[in-house]
Amino acid sequence: MAGISSIGVLPEDCISAILLLTTPTDAGKLSLVSSTFRSAAESDVVWSRFLPRNYAEIMAASDIAGELPLCSKREAFFRLCSPILIDGGKKSFELERFSGKICYTLSARELAITWSSDPLCWSWKSDPQSRFAEVAELRASSWVEIHGRTRTGRLSPNTLYGAYLVVKISEKGYGLDLMPAQVCVQLGDALQSSQGSVWLRRKEQSNLKMESLFYGNRRERAIKLLASDLGEDFDSNGIRDLRERDDGWSEIELGEFFTGEYDEHLTMSFLETKGFQLKSGLVVQAIQIRPKH
Repeated sequence: MAGISSIGVLPEDCISAILLLTTPTDAGKLSLVSSTFRSAAESDVVWSRFLPRNYAEIMAASDIAGELPLCSKREAFFRLCSPILIDGGKKSFELERFSGKICYTLSARELAITWSSDPLCWSWKSDPQSRFAEVAELRASSWVEIHGRTRTGRLSPNTLYGAYLVVKISEKGYGLDLMPAQVCVQLGDALQSSQGSVWLRRKEQSNLKMESLFYGNRRERAIKLLASDLGEDFDSNGIRDLRERDDGWSEIELGEFFTGEYDEHLTMSFLETKGFQLKSGLVVQAIQIRPKH
């Protein structure tokens, strides 16, 4: 108690200097210590530290540009903790509430999807559970190749990030879980590279049994083919599965990378090009880039 009381009598500018070394969550908790702490914890000096330098430009070019002016930088921070659409609604930006780190999302329209302009292979439609106007649905193709590209300068520096392909598998989907897909994240000139494999498994076990009867042991042969291609780098026990999210979608981790102080090219990829069977029913919303903890 004596320690808290002695800190509480520090000048407000000293308390602000201390809070600048913390996180948004810490600043919120410390605002309960005293009225002086609360005043410092709500000041623009402190919340400027938690906002990106170009936050005003981001907000001005977003779908919230017409909203009423925000009264403080603290208010601006918490507004940006909810996703906002930028670049004509094709990308999404938000801040992680407890750390202030940037989360960045590329919609399906911002991704390079092979043959996505061919209506026989892919269709574009709206989805009420998507934050973007359009999603891409695979109609029929034996070749699935998706790439997302951006720059690390749009993210928080000195941060470990993960890249995630946000997808659904429609009820009529087929041929998606017979061959593991290859995923990769590459930073700069391949100085950092993260690779892996993933199953596009569906939850409906009855569908899995039907495909097993129809395709026989093609899944086992697919694993052997992949192992022969990748050699010692392949581990069948390390193949990832889809992970369900809380928003009605699932996600595939494409890989991870660490941002430094420099602005570098970032490429994120998903490929299922080794299986020759037709595939259908993969619905792609976006690639999300967010901090890993």
